[in-house]
Amino acid sequence: LQFLYFIVFLQNFFKHFSKTFSKMAKAARRAASKKGGSRRKANTSRFNTFINRVNKNAKKGLTLSSKSVKILNSFVLDMFDKIATQAAAVARANKKSTIKAAEVQTAVRLQLPADLAKHSISEASKAVTAAFK
Repeated sequence: LQFLYFIVFLQNFFKHFSKTFSKMAKAARRAASKKGGSRRKANTSRFNTFINRVNKNAKKGLTLSSKSVKILNSFVLDMFDKIATQAAAVARANKKSTIKAAEVQTAVRLQLPADLAKHSISEASKAVTAAFK
């Protein structure tokens, strides 16, 4: 039951917030391309509001404590970092300088267990096609 709840959580997360990830990537590129001696800000991206929105869509009457939201936020950031690192390694192994959807998909297959990887890839591809319509 918990596994199914987690699958529903991932499905809603990818469906509703694929645009947010692309906005974060654009902001990171803009910050990296800035010239000058300005110091780079620490990464303070949080997914608290998104986690609460997805939870509200998945389970109507269920609320999360602030501690559990912090734990889920830490989990999402950790998974994002692991998948991004793995995707960069895949791109480097293929002698590519750009991380595209295929590299991310391969990284997800390598990082997540078999069932979870299959479900997350299908939901992410649905979310990406819906975002670009």
